[in-house]
Formats: sequence, structure tokens, C-alpha cells
Amino acid sequence: MKARLTILLILLLIVIIGTGYFLGQQYLISDNTDLSYIDKPIISTDLALNLSNNQNQPIADNTEIVLEPELNPKQDHLIKILKVPFTVQAPFANWDMPYQEACEEASIIMVADFVANRDVLRLEPVEADQRILELIEWEEDNGYAIDITALEVVKVLEQRFNINSRVEPYNAQVIKEEIQAGHPVILPAAGRLLDNPYFHQPGPLYHMLVVKGYDGDEFITNDPGTKRGENFRYRYSVFDRAVHDWNGGEVENGEQVMIVVLGL
Repeated sequence: MKARLTILLILLLIVIIGTGYFLGQQYLISDNTDLSYIDKPIISTDLALNLSNNQNQPIADNTEIVLEPELNPKQDHLIKILKVPFTVQAPFANWDMPYQEACEEASIIMVADFVANRDVLRLEPVEADQRILELIEWEEDNGYAIDITALEVVKVLEQRFNINSRVEPYNAQVIKEEIQAGHPVILPAAGRLLDNPYFHQPGPLYHMLVVKGYDGDEFITNDPGTKRGENFRYRYSVFDRAVHDWNGGEVENGEQVMIVVLGL
């Protein structure tokens, strides 16, 4: 009787151990188990659709459009940047004359290359230096002074580059509309009111730069007054006080105008 009981207990113990081993194997991961999902980011369906749609946005040859990810319908805004090539007005960091007064020429060259649809986003110093000096010489030969007004910039663009442009009253909303239409805008300014920390202080009395885009409450510019001027951002409020045309010396009292570059 005791022998039978002992045998039954042994058999029961074997069954229990075998069942436990079998169940334990169900939770082991085999060598060929795919664990790649562990390191993959999780993306929502809505965001995936949004990114997919953004890839199909039409982009003009010389225009770059970047859409912010959708966070909240009321917070969405469009960032638009025209591909305007950049050069500093002193390509070799020589800020003596004539380079310290060459912001107009640098701005003109940048928009001229944009209109020509050049596939270059930053001019090489040798080329930029040569072209700035040639344009200064051409202006001198054609009766232009060192500092030129917005209206004179329009004349230079037409006479030298066959580019159509016009002078309009300064208006931040209109600038955005012109950028949407593919037209960069040149702004004349009382340079010291721009408060650009990278200017040689106290900054230029008179300055000129190119607006090529916008983002929220900021304009995106090519500012030739500093080597850090590519994609330099200014708030609208800064331009509201700083935009003034050359008037012979008292620039802060100059007319608030802008130059819309239309093309050939």
C-alpha cells in the first residue's frame, strides 16, 4: 500500500514539473524573434497623414515652402522662404570703404541672382567681391552717389539688370503677400534702429537688406551687414520703426517705403 502511494506521488510530481516546464517555454523568446519594434518611434495616424500630405506640396523652382506639424488648428502657420542667394557686403571682412557702404549693391546682386534663378545659395567671396566692386564702379560712371534711395535702386535694377521693380509704402502684410507671390522685397532702413547685435556698433546710419520669407511674427532676411546675415530674423515691430529711405542724412525721418522685386 505504501509502495503504491509512493509511486503515485512520484508520478504526480513528474506531471507537475513537466507542466511547469512546458508553460515556461511559452514565455521564452526564440532566437529569431523580431524585436525591431522596440526601437521604432510610434507615430499617430493623423501625423503620418499630415507629413505625407506635406511631401506633395507644390514647390516652385526658386521657392522653398516648409509646413509646421499640426499641433492645434489655431496655432498653425505657414513658413515660406524664397531661395535668395546670400552675400555679405564685405566678402573678405574688410569693412573699409567702399564695403562699409555697399549694402545697396549687395542687396541688388542678391535679388538679381534670385531673378536669374541661380542655383547658388551663398556667393563665393571672390565672385561677390568682384561683382560688388563692378556694380559700384558702374553706379559711379552713371552718376549715382555712394548712398542711393529706394527709387534709385529701382533704376539700377532696370538699367543694369533689366529687372522690373517698384517702390511702395512700407507695409508688413503686403510684404507677406509679395513673398507668397514669389517676390523678394528690399528694405531701406535707419541701420541703428535695427538693433542687430552683429553690426559694427553703433551700426550703419543707413542700411539696406533683402526680405525673403516670414515665419510667425518674424521676417526672414538676407542682411548683407554681417556675415551672420543669411536667414537673419527680424520681428515685424523692428521694421515698423526702422524702415526709412535715404534722405541725405537724417535717415530716421526718411520715408517708410519698400522695393518689391517683380522679375524680368
